[in-house]
Amino acid sequence: MKKYFAFMSIGLLLLSLTAITVAIAAPETTAAEPELFAEPMLIAEPVLISEPALIAEKISADGYYQDMLYPEVGKEIIPLFIDPGYSYLRIKPGESDERTVVLYNHGKEPLTLEPYVAPKVFSDNMLDEDWVTISPAKAELKSGEKQEFTIKVSVPEDAELDNYDANVFFSDLEGDVSALYPGYNGALELSVNVWLPPNIQIFNSYINDRVEAGSEYEYVIKLKNVADKAISINPEFEVSEDEWYGYTAQVSLDEKDVTITAPSVIKAGEKTTVTVKVKVPADAEGNLNGRINLNIDDRTMNEWSQKVSMNLDVWQQPEDPFTTSFVSRTDDPVTLKIISRDYNYGGSSTSSTAPSFDVVLKNADGQVKSVLISTGHSSTVSLSQQSPIYYGIAMDEARDGAMSDVSVSSDGADEEQFNVYQQGSTTYTEVYLADGAVGEWTLEIMPHNTENFEYSVNIGPVD
Repeated sequence: MKKYFAFMSIGLLLLSLTAITVAIAAPETTAAEPELFAEPMLIAEPVLISEPALIAEKISADGYYQDMLYPEVGKEIIPLFIDPGYSYLRIKPGESDERTVVLYNHGKEPLTLEPYVAPKVFSDNMLDEDWVTISPAKAELKSGEKQEFTIKVSVPEDAELDNYDANVFFSDLEGDVSALYPGYNGALELSVNVWLPPNIQIFNSYINDRVEAGSEYEYVIKLKNVADKAISINPEFEVSEDEWYGYTAQVSLDEKDVTITAPSVIKAGEKTTVTVKVKVPADAEGNLNGRINLNIDDRTMNEWSQKVSMNLDVWQQPEDPFTTSFVSRTDDPVTLKIISRDYNYGGSSTSSTAPSFDVVLKNADGQVKSVLISTGHSSTVSLSQQSPIYYGIAMDEARDGAMSDVSVSSDGADEEQFNVYQQGSTTYTEVYLADGAVGEWTLEIMPHNTENFEYSVNIGPVD
């Protein structure tokens, strides 16, 4: 409390000093001249020292969105601006690509620009400066002028498939001002994704299911070799660990509870499946997770693109039903509708069964017979133009908002295809009817094989 009053006192003192300074600096008023603060508009509206200038508001050719204000006062401190301030390239080994950027000199003095590649802070993989060619190599930029530079990245044939990052600096202005805004101080963030189209298509990027303790489940991972050569695989179970901190709060499946059956070689053009059998421990609870590392022996498959994540929610049957009450003001029939939704996220492999419910209705006369008059089943379905989604590529390109060349495949009526249709969330509905009566009612719902449900009670004539 003492600190609070101390801060208040200091604030009032500063405000008083400011008022005194203004009063001393202001000219004396006369009867012919209005007072300085007579106009309320001068108080209500702030006086801008300088209007901010809009420098860039666009979506550049490489998909990077820039929308920012470059304050006029900043031009004196940070005179060099680059547009765009970020560039992302996807290049195959042995190929090259380039971007053109524009530099603006908003300062009063001419600048000598000599671009160079520098490490990017917090980057795992530094882009090799030998891959980068910048032209022109040097330029003189007078005040108010702009200059285009072309940045060309050539990836060697033997480069590893990965993401690489670097900064490209065009000047040696003092201070770390380039971190304030993208593109300020002539600093370009350059990211390069070195990639190849995957030779193995993986149609299940993860296994997600609701399971019961003590039960066994079987899942299938579908694969297709789209290369013109045979490719070896050696699937194995991995315990999930946090890659950054080395630990996780979630419980992992044990290797002894997971059995994997798969071929060792997938021939050119062949489709195959990897079968994963899971025995859920009798004392399991909460969430169980793990990974299936397919160990695909092929250059086009990076480490993470061939790992299938597993997440099993151990469902436990409640001992007591959900209980609530409602009041009926008429003796019209009572209609109860229960809805449950099962979210099967695209690309997962699941073996869950349909949910069901035990319903009990009671009023002042005791338990009232309820009749199940209808059931419903609906689901969202999408065609797989955007599937299979390669996990590694999806992670690589999340920031760019674009997917790579993706082929379509499934095992429906057309034997030449895998997963033409992707089933999303499924909705289950049960409707019960009971004779009505005026008064207070009690409703009990015991759910089975579901982790969520919603209900509605309607009292009135039945359509």
